[in-house]
Amino acid sequence: MTDMSKAPCLDEPDFWYPAGSIHTRAWRDNADLAKWICRERCYVRQQCLAETLRAEQGRRAYSRYGIAGGLDPREREALDDTIPARTAA
Repeated sequence: MTDMSKAPCLDEPDFWYPAGSIHTRAWRDNADLAKWICRERCYVRQQCLAETLRAEQGRRAYSRYGIAGGLDPREREALDDTIPARTAA
């Protein structure tokens, strides 16, 4: 098990949960920075992502929050093979 006590998200936990709607430019800009920090500066990213995916299993993006493992809610939903693909109506 990896020691997650020095993960960058622990210093400022609110930073990983951008304010506002996922559909706004401000949210995307903040999320992009948080994702970059996860991918480039966090040595426990893979464990964080695995634990997050396990905890969120079966949930749609609208019930997932924040940036975890370098991914936003939609990106994490896309990796969840327990969710059936959406079909066009």
